[in-house]
Amino acid sequence: MSSLEKKTSQQTISISPALKRRIEEYVMINQEKHPNDKRFRSVSAFYTSVMEKTIDCFDKGKTLDDFESFVDSDVKGFLENISFNGLIPYYENAIRPNRYISLTMENNPFFFFTLRRFWTSQMDVNDITSIKTFFSRVRNYILSNNLSKEFKLDLFTGKGGKHMTAVFEHVGLYQNLCFENHKFSAAIFGLLGVKITDFLYSSKENYCRFDLEVTDLFYQKELAKRERIKIIEHNLSYFVNYFRMIQDKDYYLWMKISEDKRAIISFINEETKQEWVNLIESEIEKFGDKDDYHLNMLRIFERFHWIEIESDTDLIFHIKLSKMKYQNEIEFMFNILSKHSSITEANGEFYLKKKEF
Repeated sequence: MSSLEKKTSQQTISISPALKRRIEEYVMINQEKHPNDKRFRSVSAFYTSVMEKTIDCFDKGKTLDDFESFVDSDVKGFLENISFNGLIPYYENAIRPNRYISLTMENNPFFFFTLRRFWTSQMDVNDITSIKTFFSRVRNYILSNNLSKEFKLDLFTGKGGKHMTAVFEHVGLYQNLCFENHKFSAAIFGLLGVKITDFLYSSKENYCRFDLEVTDLFYQKELAKRERIKIIEHNLSYFVNYFRMIQDKDYYLWMKISEDKRAIISFINEETKQEWVNLIESEIEKFGDKDDYHLNMLRIFERFHWIEIESDTDLIFHIKLSKMKYQNEIEFMFNILSKHSSITEANGEFYLKKKEF
């Protein structure tokens, strides 16, 4: 049989002893994990499979440099299970009001605990090479989603490999999505026990830099929930704070103040007040159920923090405003509510009785 008729041919290559050992170890481990996979039946079968796949990649336009940015299946599979492909222009606008809302472990326990389990299962926290390798895998995934220009972590250790510090840099492509990703990174570092010690953020360049200190929590297997929550809150405070809010749109600060029931909405003049209530009322009539009209009218003033509704079904409420200081607001409210209701008072509580339209 001629050499052209042979099913296989030999190719001699020279590799270092260290690389040979790594390949043999890799094949042996995967033989145990996947005994029926033909690619791992022998070292030569592995070589053949790798070379065939490599040439296929080159035929599709890939280069050797592209191998550095391949996203591995473990990272991709995990992160794709908790993410989705969305329409960037839509979500870039939709998440804008979320800018100064913190991520909390109490509101998202499964999300945070799942992330921590995956993160810690993929790296040896006592081995700086293992940490760098895992971050590189995450970086490849992040850069593949078309939202980031750069995602970089530099690690530094003191004498004896102790007191590890780091510098994290992230450059995004879209302002609001980027800001949320910065917040997410800060929260994840906190979850892992890594504390931000200095911070730089540029909204124009969609750039952030964290100077990081690795605390003892990073090396602990225990959850230590309270301690991790403190670091998460500390890290997020660089983003979610009143200094940033007062430099941004009005409604960000107003959203925070609205959470305080002791604060109220007031108006500069009667015309503006009337215009807003008329607009809200017209859309209650247009989009709401007629049977709920009276309750929804009460809700206008509850949202202004003027009243508190005691009973949705009996339409009972009490006034929170000072009668001495806010007499005009109270009279205005009663005039609005009286259009289709009668109002009675008993022991400081007011009852709204429906009238027919």
